[in-house]
Amino acid sequence: MTLILTIFLLLKIVPGNDPSGEASQTSIFEMGEPSLAGALTVSSQPADQTDCKGNKVTFSVDTQGGAGTIHYLWKRKRPADAAFVAFGAKDSTKLPVYNIGTGSEAPDKTLYQVAVSDQDTETTSLPALLTVNQIIGISPVGVAVYTINEGENLSFKVLSSGNPPSAIQWIKKYGSNDWRDVTDNSIVSGSTSDQLKFTKISVRDSGIYKVRVTFPTRNNTQCTETSTTIRTIHVKAVVDIDPPLFVNLSNRNMTVCPDNLEQAEWNEIQRDILPERAKFYRLHKHTFQFDLSASNFQDNITPISDLVLHWGIFSATSPYGPVLDEAATTLDDSSGQISLHPENIDLEGVTSGNKTYRIIFWLEDRAGNLTPDTLRHIVTLTVAARPEIVSNF
Repeated sequence: MTLILTIFLLLKIVPGNDPSGEASQTSIFEMGEPSLAGALTVSSQPADQTDCKGNKVTFSVDTQGGAGTIHYLWKRKRPADAAFVAFGAKDSTKLPVYNIGTGSEAPDKTLYQVAVSDQDTETTSLPALLTVNQIIGISPVGVAVYTINEGENLSFKVLSSGNPPSAIQWIKKYGSNDWRDVTDNSIVSGSTSDQLKFTKISVRDSGIYKVRVTFPTRNNTQCTETSTTIRTIHVKAVVDIDPPLFVNLSNRNMTVCPDNLEQAEWNEIQRDILPERAKFYRLHKHTFQFDLSASNFQDNITPISDLVLHWGIFSATSPYGPVLDEAATTLDDSSGQISLHPENIDLEGVTSGNKTYRIIFWLEDRAGNLTPDTLRHIVTLTVAARPEIVSNF
């Protein structure tokens, strides 16, 4: 409904003062159409936007009130800009921004706002912040190809901006469009962290690497970017002449007594505790004499997990040969990780006096280098004498 307000102003002219001689005069003024919509305001401010580099975001605004046609003028202020300048199409409540973080058009921390006007007033929204989650490089920066010797160390670190990553995965190229996740092993660590490390790198670690990063965005969503930056590694094989060594281990002397045999073997079948077994000390493969972990191994080229551990049981008296069983075969002369030792070992004692053995450990690397005799790990084990057990069975 259109209301026209007409005000009639009656002007009384005092008789005698009106030169025309008329007693009164009536004037009519028409005031036009007033607005019933109310003042123009921004009812919903543009919200901050967060997404990955190259993606599209959209800012929007809602208004209420106003008279006549409402006009919208979007503006932006990039980090290097001195002030807001007009940007985007006019007279739209939405502002799409494409390819964010690409080039200089929509960098991280750009601000956007909109000026809204009607026929009477103009108001400006609060600024909204653009956050661009992106990979900005791989450190060391500027070196794309590395040529190093086998056994050296190398590391890369992904550099990013925007929100802190929620997930990181380094990947390696195996063929055309064939990229596979890198996994941690004895050489590689940090495959799911910001820093990928190679410790004593091997020839098989040669290849092309890049990184995939996932970032959190608004409304509990995520976006993922894979770096266009790559790192190429060429690992040169070197002649390995250095032998593998033990670290943090010292040779030691130990005395054990078969007295423990009755209790230790009580739950085994009856024949295992009869008198003919009483003068043996059973060396279990999981006992502390065999407690050699890979952290005690070291080599300049071969990864720790690839070192072969050898061991044997030898006489402690001249001629220091290997201990033989009743069939004249070596009692124990094995290779492999100690945890793979296949059986228990019965060391023969005596009913009077003691009997001493030497358990000797040495390492072998890929090149066939062996731990020198003087650097081998030796456990001297003395089995104390005891009388034979008289069974109650």
